[in-house]
Amino acid sequence: APTTIKTNHRTAVKSELSSATMRVMWSTTFERFAVGKVVCGAVAVFVEDWTRPRAGESRIFEQDVLERLGCTKPWVPPALYVPLSAVLVWLSADKDTRVVGLLAWYGAGVLAWTLFEYLAHRFSFHHAPATRRQLVIGYLIHGNHHAFPDDVRRLTTPVVMTLPIGAAILGVFLLVLGRPGFGCFAGFMHGYLLYDLVHYAIHRGALQTPVGRFLRRHHLQHHFLAPHRKFGVTSPLWDVIFRTSR
Repeated sequence: APTTIKTNHRTAVKSELSSATMRVMWSTTFERFAVGKVVCGAVAVFVEDWTRPRAGESRIFEQDVLERLGCTKPWVPPALYVPLSAVLVWLSADKDTRVVGLLAWYGAGVLAWTLFEYLAHRFSFHHAPATRRQLVIGYLIHGNHHAFPDDVRRLTTPVVMTLPIGAAILGVFLLVLGRPGFGCFAGFMHGYLLYDLVHYAIHRGALQTPVGRFLRRHHLQHHFLAPHRKFGVTSPLWDVIFRTSR
């Protein structure tokens, strides 16, 4: 009898822990946290429920200067990163470099971006916050976009975010690959630019080709039907591989 009681207790505990784990999900965040102004140090952020998409524009920061830095025109990333990527390609080449090799590294960088896009979206952007600080970080990174999916001022990633992140990733590429890392990162950067522009066009309804309509449907299903699936924006490749496409 004691053994039976102990076994039943363990089963009950496991079931309770499993239920608690299920409740701590990105989609149930606002069953655990309230919406409204959240103060983190000197920064105040207005957090809205990201499971209830609405029309219109949002205000994220109480401080005006931070609010302005959080908005980006769609032409800004290409204006900055297209010339920069040309410099990276030039840095990756020397007198012994073959065009085929350069293109291979560039293509590897584009492919690396598609995987990075998928993993970041799935595991970072949709991370279930456990603290108020994590709630704020999650809202700044991605939650605001789900709460206000058509806020045109925030459809492209602010340069104040992409520059330091890009610099860190470039450092990793150079550490691992050496000089070819410049060309590989140029491909990675162009993958990011494609992501930003495709994402902008999806939400502005500007994709009219069959591929464009597929990508738009794929992404809007992620927004409005299945936020736990369909994480790829520029490609469904990794959704298919990791079985999150259905």
